[in-house]
Amino acid sequence: MRNTVFGGLMNKEWIVLKWLLALILLLDVVMITLAPLLTTNFVGNPDTLYDNTHIIVGTWFALHVFSGAFMLFVSLKKEMKNLEMWLHSPHPMVQLVGAKVMFAILIALGSLFFSCFLASIVFYVIGDWTMELAWSGVLALISVVLAISIKLVFITMVGWFFWSVYKVVNSIILFFSVPLIFIFFIITLTLWEQLRLNGFFDWLRTIVPVRLTNESFYNEHTSYFFMGFVPNGIAFSLGNVVFYLIISFVLLMIGSALFEKKVRV
Repeated sequence: MRNTVFGGLMNKEWIVLKWLLALILLLDVVMITLAPLLTTNFVGNPDTLYDNTHIIVGTWFALHVFSGAFMLFVSLKKEMKNLEMWLHSPHPMVQLVGAKVMFAILIALGSLFFSCFLASIVFYVIGDWTMELAWSGVLALISVVLAISIKLVFITMVGWFFWSVYKVVNSIILFFSVPLIFIFFIITLTLWEQLRLNGFFDWLRTIVPVRLTNESFYNEHTSYFFMGFVPNGIAFSLGNVVFYLIISFVLLMIGSALFEKKVRV
């Protein structure tokens, strides 16, 4: 694959982001295995270790929704210091950007699934599970991870789109670019919220739903806010996946076209 154009671009991203990947994997280990212990020792109540682990691990999972966008921004910031690749490359802008987006998403998903693997071990050790309870717990973890994965990909594409819009607007109206992008973001968020309030996403979840477990996320006492990720135990649906993939593709294409005008015109 390295001998292909896309493989070469992916290899370049590995060179740029490999140290960030190492740092993220280290953070995964610390947040999943050490942070609950340190928090419990600080509080001084060993009976809260199980609950603290749920809360910290669950919060770390949720933060992964934004991890793909974060790593994409890091890569773009490094790349923008030297525009020769964007200016003189014979390859389509969408291919150049697609490699960056793909690599950022793969790193983020790798970190998320690695965290899931560590969490399953930690919960098994501290939870005094039977094999039946352990299997139910693993399915609940996988359900949340799958739901977060879909949102992670989508948020990465949203981040790319708004970043490219900002770069274009900033090149035209330097002083007012930030408030204009902020207003645009608020308008977009309002329209998205209207879809949610009108039950559009609830309807999408009814189109070929995939339910791995009846557990929302272990228990409502420690992780009730994760019921939003897996309502009624539904990890995802075909309707959700198709909708987010279509919107993500559109955002990638529009963002690439806008950014091409920024760097090549």
